[in-house]
Amino acid sequence: MSLLNSIDRDHVLTAMETWDLAGGANYMLVRGGVSTHVLLHHGKEYDAAAIAGIAHGLATGRTLSPQDIPGGSAGASKHLTRLGFDIRDDSPPSERVPGTRARTPRASSTSTRSPRSTGTPRPTRVAATDKPVNLCPTCYLALPATGICDNCA
Repeated sequence: MSLLNSIDRDHVLTAMETWDLAGGANYMLVRGGVSTHVLLHHGKEYDAAAIAGIAHGLATGRTLSPQDIPGGSAGASKHLTRLGFDIRDDSPPSERVPGTRARTPRASSTSTRSPRSTGTPRPTRVAATDKPVNLCPTCYLALPATGICDNCA
């Protein structure tokens, strides 16, 4: 029996609300923006493994970190897909989870500019004012300036 079997759709919806209230949109920036399984709901994107971990905490009282989830991000994606949620799978084609969809390629621009001669992708820039918020590794809430979570302490 998987740890995620205790999660139902209501737990996931509540986890997304908790995520939004805690400023979880910065979570992917904190992790380096490398989440390969993205939960899509009402035009918003969520880290699938983090939401599954929070939902598990709501269901059982024990929040799971993404590393604790059986199968990792892919395991969380499979369970969330079974619950009826849309998952975008950005992992390489050989590692894709059945039932998830790959990122749709961007439409190419038909401008008259010449392509970059170096052939290297342009690095993503983050404004200095968009510093990521430090999050508690247990409950994913924003940490106060003391660095000690008010909920977990």
